[in-house]
Amino acid sequence: MEIEKQFAQYAHYTVKQTLGKGAQGKVKLGIEGDKEVALKFVQFSKDMEKEMEIHKGLNHTNLIKLLNCHVNEEYTKRSGKKEIKSCLVYDYMKDGELYDYLSQTGAFKEETARTFFHQLINVLTYLHGQGLAHRDLKPENILFKDGQLKVSDLGFATFVGGHQGDGVLASFKGTISYMAPEILARQKYVGQSVDIFAAGIILFLMMTAQLPFKQANAKDQIYNLICTNRFDQFWAYKEKSGIPRFSNEFKTFINSLLAFDPLQRPTLSEIISTSWYQGPTISNEIIIKLLNARKLKIQAQQDKENLLKLLEKQKKQAANQNYQLTVGIGNFKRGEEEIPIDITIKRELKRFKQTDVFLPFEPNLIFIKLIENMGQFANKISYVNDQKYKLHYWFLQNNEEFEMAIQLVQGPIEQTVGLDFELIKGSRLEFYQKKQQVEDMLLQIE
Repeated sequence: MEIEKQFAQYAHYTVKQTLGKGAQGKVKLGIEGDKEVALKFVQFSKDMEKEMEIHKGLNHTNLIKLLNCHVNEEYTKRSGKKEIKSCLVYDYMKDGELYDYLSQTGAFKEETARTFFHQLINVLTYLHGQGLAHRDLKPENILFKDGQLKVSDLGFATFVGGHQGDGVLASFKGTISYMAPEILARQKYVGQSVDIFAAGIILFLMMTAQLPFKQANAKDQIYNLICTNRFDQFWAYKEKSGIPRFSNEFKTFINSLLAFDPLQRPTLSEIISTSWYQGPTISNEIIIKLLNARKLKIQAQQDKENLLKLLEKQKKQAANQNYQLTVGIGNFKRGEEEIPIDITIKRELKRFKQTDVFLPFEPNLIFIKLIENMGQFANKISYVNDQKYKLHYWFLQNNEEFEMAIQLVQGPIEQTVGLDFELIKGSRLEFYQKKQQVEDMLLQIE
């Protein structure tokens, strides 16, 4: 039985799940033919027009691609309701953002951080060469695809010549934690120099998974050590707080990037010539493997957090509402005798520790989807029971067997279906990965 999913539509794109939310609006996954794109929905304004004009003429390996722009076009929701929206269409960055990698999996090793810093400097060299300053460099605006760092969001980008053509800027733009001290002091500033300052903070983050300070002003006790050239005390404080000991080359390099006086910061060409920058890097092939390993850790952590939230939610629902929860998929159709509520709650709450994905669909439809899409997750289905709605996915990879059981169960409220996942044989990381893939597939059903 094939059910066609009804998605939202915008222009000629099929609109799927939300990828993220920012100050300017939501970013959603869009499908154009067989191509995935990122749809950034924004309010039409002069700032949007400026971003479009700046971005459409740019092309660099480490800069996200702007593919299209749509102004005041019709957006049809799944419900059929229509709205008028404006949208910037970007290449889809399938490997996520730097912020998630650092916040959830920790700092990079030095050679990895140096490799990404090279890519960041490459794109800054390109932007500055085009007469532009980004002005909002931060981990949330640094994405990855196929092992390549990609700078995104040119909403605050501007030409470095300034309104007066004197090469200085005055607008208070950026994100506080990454702003250079001259911006925070509301002074005029050079666009290239504030980008280099932000790049220094990002490099420090990649090496430590910590911000070097809260704000780059003299009132910040940590940055005050840099303002007053007490770099030894700055590094001593950082090492005491838990960051590893770094080479003098690295420390000297960071000191210069984060200098209070913009004239003391290196230019891009000076950065490239430093001994630390000239150190070893790693290949794109290895970068891809490293990012994939970290993605598995992120998925595992998110899965654990989701299960804990789900368990807490079920406990509250069971305590606050008189749901007559039933055990076993047979109750969907045959109306078998219900188990008393106290036993049911006990059994179901235990079950919900392993259960995820609750869908308001007939179990037959979900079970058919699990079987039809077997090829995405396994070499074969080694066991199936269509009365209990249970199956086993099995596959062999690198001479290692993996087997996972999936069973449909009664959801927490009427007319919902949950899925029990159980690892039978194989790697736990593989289990989390396969489980997430199954969930993603099922969440496409509507």
